[in-house]
Amino acid sequence: MSNQIAPLDASAEDAGPQDEEGREAAGDEGQADPELQARGEFQSQDELQARDQLRPQDELEVKIEFKAGDAPQAKDDPISQEELQTRDELLNHRESQGKAKVGVEDRLPAKYERPQRTSSISTSRVWWGDMLPRLDGTQRVRPRQSDYEFYSGRGQWENKAEFVLSCMGMSVGLGNVWRFPYLAYKNGGAAFLIAYIILQLLVGYAMYFMEVGMSQFSGKGPTKLFDMFPAAKGVGIAMCMVSTNIAIYYNVIMGYTVYYFFASMQTTLPWTVCQDDWVNCVEKRFADCTVGWEAEAGKCTCTGNATIDQAVPVKCVEKVENATTAAELYFYKSVIQRSQGLEPENIGTPIPSLALCLLFSWTVVVFCLIKGIKSSGKVVYFSVTFPYFILFALLIRGFLLDGAGNGVKYFLIPDWSKLQDINVWASAGGQMFFSLSVTLGGIIMFGSYNRFSYPVYSGALLVASMDLLTSIIGGLVVFSTFGAMAKSIGSTVDKVAKSGYGLAFVVYPEALSRLPPTHVWSAVFFFMLFTLGLDSEFGLCETVLTCIHDEIPRMRAKKSIICVVMGIVGYLLALPCICPGGDYVVTLMDSYGADFAVLILAFCEVVAMMWGYGATSVLRDLEYMLGSKPHAWQYWAFCWTIACPIILATLFMNRIIDYDPPQYASGEAFPQFAQNIGWFICTYTLCPVPLWFFYLLYQSYRMPNIVSWKQRKQVLFSPNRNWIPNDGRATMF
Repeated sequence: MSNQIAPLDASAEDAGPQDEEGREAAGDEGQADPELQARGEFQSQDELQARDQLRPQDELEVKIEFKAGDAPQAKDDPISQEELQTRDELLNHRESQGKAKVGVEDRLPAKYERPQRTSSISTSRVWWGDMLPRLDGTQRVRPRQSDYEFYSGRGQWENKAEFVLSCMGMSVGLGNVWRFPYLAYKNGGAAFLIAYIILQLLVGYAMYFMEVGMSQFSGKGPTKLFDMFPAAKGVGIAMCMVSTNIAIYYNVIMGYTVYYFFASMQTTLPWTVCQDDWVNCVEKRFADCTVGWEAEAGKCTCTGNATIDQAVPVKCVEKVENATTAAELYFYKSVIQRSQGLEPENIGTPIPSLALCLLFSWTVVVFCLIKGIKSSGKVVYFSVTFPYFILFALLIRGFLLDGAGNGVKYFLIPDWSKLQDINVWASAGGQMFFSLSVTLGGIIMFGSYNRFSYPVYSGALLVASMDLLTSIIGGLVVFSTFGAMAKSIGSTVDKVAKSGYGLAFVVYPEALSRLPPTHVWSAVFFFMLFTLGLDSEFGLCETVLTCIHDEIPRMRAKKSIICVVMGIVGYLLALPCICPGGDYVVTLMDSYGADFAVLILAFCEVVAMMWGYGATSVLRDLEYMLGSKPHAWQYWAFCWTIACPIILATLFMNRIIDYDPPQYASGEAFPQFAQNIGWFICTYTLCPVPLWFFYLLYQSYRMPNIVSWKQRKQVLFSPNRNWIPNDGRATMF
């Protein structure tokens, strides 16, 4: 359809009979509509007269001149009379047509001449900028920011710092201090770190910039972002489903931090003392003995299957390699009460203490969701900066521990042969997406709340760089403690602990027990972990809410109810994760519902944006938004079009060919029925991608005006009428 707008210099003499009827129907000339006047819209008689002179659609002519790179107007810049006049004309015309907004459906018909592009980036594709009308012939209409928020219903960040810190809260979280260390430990330490850095430079930075830039440009969440390439909207839906999967078990990890926080209030830290029924247990105070010496009480590690009594002298007769620290046994025996496997008889019922901690976590998350992004934007000033003080304190203390050097060497000096293992690269890729929150929808969601003129380039690189730095700091803290633990029990770094997602809850308590005053440091540290998790959990859940609100706008008015329902459902779905066999359930959800699925989604996303919509179109959109081409745009184009698709496809194919199922601590693979459940989680997460494509294809056959395959391709693979810039010019009306 073609709704054309008259140029401002159109005279009343050109008006047809319908214009006279329209003016008569409007009532006395010069009288402002009371509702609009109450909003402060139509103030002057000149504006009212210009509004009333708007002509019907079929008699209008259009003057268009598109110029990429126009500098966006600042929030508080005054609006010229010409802009006000044009805005009022457009608003009146659209309301007369029974439509609330103007979009890219206001296209030029074939009989009108296309404007000349002035962008320095050329493309053979149809671009929204070639078809978007210039309402005054030369200049974009730039409404007030408050007007945009009034019409769109979407909140926005108050300033740049809130956006950067919120993205850091989403990206820099438990994934850096919890998931990264255990994956690094599982995959050879330094080899994993090298693979992680390479993938970060070639894939992570590029996709982070791509997601933030395009979501800021369009002001759309994960599902609506793919209006640029409608056939791939299922990718956005799948992103929301991945975020839902992660949010369920992520809150379980937050529940652990709540448990440890209250455990820190006890007179004696429970993870520093061996219990009577714990075999092969060693406490920190018994770690100063040399094997073979006649030991006095309090100076010897435990031997065999017995625990040492501080009052009874013992003789160390053999080297103990299978000793386990009290911190490790406390987590597996007391906190999660790990069972023998995933069989139904071993799953058990929810552990009451963890159920209460999980309830507390979900309650806090729901409260934050109800408050929305503007309130969370204030909280991140503390919740993002505070953890760095704790991490640096633990880092300094870790370097001073006896034996820390061995752990640091394991983390920084690579075994080059491990880089030949594709599983190391695949794990690094999965962690990169998990840590940066790329392909999870969260970064797209945060970017959509940005102001159109925000310098996204510097902000995106800053957040991605801080994410990498935080992962390295977290790794150094963990591996320095590993070195000290290995020396204390007479073992090596690669054998000091059982690899698993609970690794951080073994290492960090061990490090805290060596940092006086232990109670204070423990309480502060686990409070820090909770705030880290809260930032990320808020981003995951807000992503799901944004998808719901974008698809069903009327649900914005019921946000509180939706948040409460989401919290209740999330809590119930997380209950299997806090049973005695729950840590195996978490491993399944993490391996299949996040790690594996994210690789596939990332490939689909980059192909849809860079080969479907087109890298040149993306660069032109960014140039339009930023006022100039992105710095090093050739590098970004290379990463987007070549490096990312090839690397992601390679990782995915090798992950399929060299499939390595999750394993128990003993090294035994999960049973087949458990693997089938994992594949089901992965499948239902990814199924929206093909289902949406076929649904849209089916809908194209039901459209009476779509009769050829060429037209169907247009419906599937060309930007739809809602793909417009979020600069407030056309989005409002």
